[in-house]
Amino acid sequence: MNARFQSVLLSIIFCCACARSSAQSAEQSSSRLIDKFQSYNTLQLLNGSSTTTFAINSVNGFKFGRFFTGIGTGFDYYHHTTVPLILEARFDLIRGKNTLQAFGNGGANFAFGTTNRQERTKTGPFKAAPMYGAGLDVLFPAKSNSFILGVAFSNKQVIQMIDNNIWNPYLNRIENIPVREEYSLNRIAIRMGWRF
Repeated sequence: MNARFQSVLLSIIFCCACARSSAQSAEQSSSRLIDKFQSYNTLQLLNGSSTTTFAINSVNGFKFGRFFTGIGTGFDYYHHTTVPLILEARFDLIRGKNTLQAFGNGGANFAFGTTNRQERTKTGPFKAAPMYGAGLDVLFPAKSNSFILGVAFSNKQVIQMIDNNIWNPYLNRIENIPVREEYSLNRIAIRMGWRF
């Protein structure tokens, strides 16, 4: 075997060993990341000044030590049915047999449906609007999962561009000049659910 062939063979063996080592390292880090995955799924009773109704949410993300962050969605039936898309952060305040967590979230909610059920004469498209919330949850362990019981405050905004047909004397026709109508809805939520 000449020296050139030996060096190529050693280089190939070295590259294969490095590739195998990095694959094992990636596999170990991905399995560790899977161990940190958590899903918070809640049913919420929403009580505000205009009505009492409910929402369902699922927030999925990763926990590192006392801190959790994830992305969530669901259905919010308060005033007008919307689909929220939120970023949520949680922190373990007290750890023991049960865990007390503080959380905050924020994002946007998107209208589900085009009919204004509160005032049917108001027609026009709904726009994405902001929403946010904060609260406390107590987690009661059940094997590797937990039952959730908590309370929160949340604000949901609903924006609708109301059709506004008016006569334009210059063009001698009726034109639609939409009027922006906004609702800012404060709610108290009683939360229960399951974390796995």
